[in-house]
Amino acid sequence: MKRPSLLYCSPVLPALTGNGLAMRAGTILRALAERYRVSLLVVPLYWSPASELVPALAERCQQVMVATDEVPGPASSPASASGLTGFGRRLMARGRARRSELPTVEDEPFDVVHAFRPATVEHVRPWLARRDGGPALRLDLDLDDVESTIRRRIAERYEQTGQPELAAAERAEADRAVHVEARLLCDFDRVYVCSEADRRALEARRAPGAAATIEILPNALPPASVLPSPAPDAPFTFLFIGTLSYFPNEDAIVSFCREALPALRRMATRPFRITVAGVGMADAIQALAAIPEVDLVGAVADVIDVYQEAHAVIVPIRAGGGTRIKILEAFAYRRPVVTTPVGVEGIAASHDQHVLIASPRLCERLSDRAAALFEAEYSLAALIRRVHSLPT
Repeated sequence: MKRPSLLYCSPVLPALTGNGLAMRAGTILRALAERYRVSLLVVPLYWSPASELVPALAERCQQVMVATDEVPGPASSPASASGLTGFGRRLMARGRARRSELPTVEDEPFDVVHAFRPATVEHVRPWLARRDGGPALRLDLDLDDVESTIRRRIAERYEQTGQPELAAAERAEADRAVHVEARLLCDFDRVYVCSEADRRALEARRAPGAAATIEILPNALPPASVLPSPAPDAPFTFLFIGTLSYFPNEDAIVSFCREALPALRRMATRPFRITVAGVGMADAIQALAAIPEVDLVGAVADVIDVYQEAHAVIVPIRAGGGTRIKILEAFAYRRPVVTTPVGVEGIAASHDQHVLIASPRLCERLSDRAAALFEAEYSLAALIRRVHSLPT
């Protein structure tokens, strides 16, 4: 039986490693390709850590198209979409083919059009306009997380850190996002989020007549290498990794170093260090280089190098939403995690069962349980099972 066809429109080049946005795009694409014949259209509105689609994803696609435009840097917000509206831009496929060599995307008889993130909605408008009276077509949108929730939490954190103007701006964006989310539930047939908490939050936005079903596609990762334990005589290493220009990440590691690190000095029975890895390092994080125990390594070519040296991963997030892919990554690499209620939100991990830190024996127990949870709920295989369980 021929599989149905699906157009996957993403604002970032999908990947299986790197930042969380690209990783979600990559794993969802990989899972959908098990059920659909996928054509990928990338409209580069966000910076991508990768310069080309990895073979493991490219070989799963019927065709790969990338809209040409200047891609924003890692510290940037989404690029303006004004020059990318519609499909009038020249497209490139494998081998950098010109648009004339590609099929006319808007006229393709897709069974499903799947947009990743609200930023891509404008680029699937031709299908939104044809949903009435045209051939059967399902319109899907992967929100990933609920932006209005994230914006309100960031606003609260700005208030707590004495930045009222930024807090007001975030609250205004949160109010705008509420209206956008309500409209999207009317425009699309199926809307995906990454957790049950986000599903409930989005359900509260539903306006009368909004018919979209809300489904959960959890964040997931491919299998990870089994790493040996760090050298026993090395300083105990805490790893923090993420996009370092993103305020919740900046706030997390700066607050940790200011508030928790002095207490660690008093209690530590062996030397320790805090490794900070990621792209787009904010000024406040760069200032942490003056602290002797802090090692700012910045961007890394392969995250396995920093996980290899880590005894534990810290995710001291106080704002944000969705689920932290870096926690799942730590689970997959069997590294114990220290986090906050916000950090672990949306992940079925329990205090003292999957996350915490104490003796080496407890670290091993937590790591084993976290790895088992990862395999059962957040592995790529689990995501593929979830995609197959959804109605057609």
